[in-house]
Order: sequence, then structure tokens, then C-alpha cells
Amino acid sequence: MCRAVTATFLRTATDHHCRHAASYRPRKGAASTSCRRTNVASVTFPPSFRRQWLASGISNIGDGMDAAAGPLLAASLTNDPRLIALVGVGLTLPWLLLSLPLGVVIDRLDRKVLMVRANVARCALFALVAVLASTGDMRIGILIAIITLVGVCEVVFDMSAQAFLPAIVPAEMLERANGRLFATEVVCNTFLGLPLGAWAFVAAIGTPFAVNAASFGVAAYLVASIRTTIPLSTGGPSDDERKSFASQLADGLRWLFAHRLLRTMAVMLGICNLATMMGQALFVKYASDELGVTGGGYGVLLAVMSAGSILGGLAGDRVASKFGTSGTIVVSYTTFAVSSLAMGLWRNIPVAIAASAATAIAGTVWNVATVSLRQRIIPSELFGRVNSAYRFIGTGFIAIGSAIGGFIAKSYDYAAPFLVGGIIMSVTILVGARTVVRHAATAGV
Repeated sequence: MCRAVTATFLRTATDHHCRHAASYRPRKGAASTSCRRTNVASVTFPPSFRRQWLASGISNIGDGMDAAAGPLLAASLTNDPRLIALVGVGLTLPWLLLSLPLGVVIDRLDRKVLMVRANVARCALFALVAVLASTGDMRIGILIAIITLVGVCEVVFDMSAQAFLPAIVPAEMLERANGRLFATEVVCNTFLGLPLGAWAFVAAIGTPFAVNAASFGVAAYLVASIRTTIPLSTGGPSDDERKSFASQLADGLRWLFAHRLLRTMAVMLGICNLATMMGQALFVKYASDELGVTGGGYGVLLAVMSAGSILGGLAGDRVASKFGTSGTIVVSYTTFAVSSLAMGLWRNIPVAIAASAATAIAGTVWNVATVSLRQRIIPSELFGRVNSAYRFIGTGFIAIGSAIGGFIAKSYDYAAPFLVGGIIMSVTILVGARTVVRHAATAGV
């Protein structure tokens, strides 16, 4: 599912010597797959990546605890569903409003420093939540404001981390590294963090937020301790840095729109997110009204999705190696379309379980392939801007898809949005597959 491409439901050319991608400045669209085809199964990740991997796991446990405890805290502060919803809006709105300008910032500054500062800021913000919640001084307006600042830090960290990874992982290991990061995120966030957060909130209201603050503090230390020989800042203003902010932003947009493969992928992702969210925004009602699944049964469906995401993360590099980048993209997108069609046409639990698992696996495999591709072919000095433009196009349609799905369900039933979304994705992959395969071959990926 393409929302799984951006999250749980939101979330790269080398020479013959396979140097680090960050030290290599590929030509536009140029890439070689000779290194990616090498067998890296027995290659050990460098210590710098292992530190970032550990930092990701620790902070995602805290994130999962907050994902469970945050709504509980909001519900304890107000009965107004609009205010409770604003807590979630505050976390996601920065992606829509700030991803493009922050792309310029990420290209101007040291990415590791940005990651550390974002984690330190989140540590302080969640420590404040823990104190205010424990003392009874928390108010819903304060919570919304704090969570919005957390959302800003999340955008800074996530975008900096994607730009930073090629500096610490050899280019031929990007798929494997991204797969491990995605799988770790699901395990720590969903399987560990969510239940721990709910239990901790019941035991002591401030505990999950204090633990989350500590997790970001530890993660900040681990990222700060990473050693890399790749220079992450120029030390003085370059010609690019002397340009105006708007001019630098335009450079990133021009690069993306001039690259037919990435441009096509961004548009396909945007359409996929729109179509997928038609049904997924109402998945809980689809499960209860169309399948008759509630309570524990709904939890099983969510667990199946999480398990599928883990499997996709662990197998993503193998799938990319077997099918190639273009083949992986086409197979994943086709899986999204077929799974959505199946859930719209056959309203029974076995189909829903199979389709949910297939979608989750394909979503993580898509993430592994496409994130690694961007890290491999976008020049490092432009990565923040190009990647932010790509993600803006790819995720900007999510809210629209949710709204359209609501209107369709109101007029028909809760299976109809899945059917319509599946049709849209089927048409998209039929139109876009040839473009992806042709331009991927031209780019050598």
C-alpha cells in the first residue's frame, strides 16, 4: 500500500570501485548497477551505519510509545474530537508546509548536525510533555503546539537521515541498509512501542513521554558519535550557497522535473497515495461493516500488515537484486492495484488478510527500492531539495484521497473506495510501466 510507502499507512551510480555514494557525484540520470549486483549478503555493515541503525531502533520504541500514549493524553484533556484530531494534524502538517523549504536547508548545512539537533529538540519537547502531564498542568492547546514542533523536528531528521545514509553506507549496500531500517522501524514502533506506551500511560501518565525523551537523547548521542570521512559541509559559502533561497529551491525542482524516471515515479507515488488512502482512511469501518471484524480481529489485521512490512524490509534488497529497480517498482505497484481491487470485489476475511499482507510487503519493498534509487542517482549537493520535491509530490495527495474516499463510501459502501482506488492504480501502472522500464534502462538501473 502506498501509504505504507510513506508511513505505516507516512514512510539510489557507482564506479567500478564502488566508492561511497556520497563521495560520488553522478551525472544526471547516470547510474551503473555493477556494484549493486554484487553479493552483499556476507558483507558486514560499517560501524557508522550500525550506530545509526541502533539509534533508529531506540528512538522508534519511544515513537511507538508516544503513538499509543499521545491520543490517550489528548482524550484525557478534552472531549472535543476536533481538538483531538488537531494533535495528529500538528504532527503531519509540517510535511506539507515545510518539506520543500527544508530541503534547501538540508543541502546548505551539515546533515549529521541537523539530525543531532532535531533529536535533542525532540528530547526536550517530550521531556516537557512528561513534566506537564505528570503535574497536571498540560492543556490541549499546549499539547497541540508541542506536537507541531515535534512534527517540524521529524521532517528535519527524516529528510536529513535519507541524505546522510549514502555517506556511511557503500552504494552497493543501500537496498540492504534501507531494508533493515524499515524493518526495525516497524518492529520497534509497532510491536514494542505501541503496547509499552499504552501500559506505561495507565501505570503513570508521564512515563511514556519521559521514555520517549530519553530515547531521543540516546539517539542524539549515537548519531553524534558517528564517524565518516565524507565531508558533510563545505566550511565556506559555495557558488550554490550564494544563490537566493528561492533560486536554490528552483534548482531542486528543475533537476527533478528534468529527470524523467524520478519525475514519473513521483507522480505515480502521488496517484498511488491518493488511490490507496481512499480505502485505507476508512479501513476500520471496512473491517467492521463489510467483514464483520471488530476488536481483536481488527488487531489481527493490523498485525498482519506489520508482519508484512517486516518481511518486505528484510527481503527488499533480494527482490531488488532479482527483478532490478524497474522490475521491483512495477511488481510492487501492480501488487498495490491488485490488492485494492481484491478488497473491493471480494468482501471476506481471507482475501482481506492476504491483500493486506501483500500490500504491506510490497509497500516496504517499494520503499527499499525507490529510496535507495534516489540516494544513488541524486547528486549529494542537491539531495535535500530534490528529495523534498519528490516527497512533496508523492505525499501531497494523501488528504485529498481520504476526502474522496469518504464521499464514495457515503454514496455507496466501504468497499467501493478500495475498488475505485484499485482501478485508478491499475490504469496508472498500465500507462507508467513502459516509461519506468524504458528510462530505468537508460539510466542503467
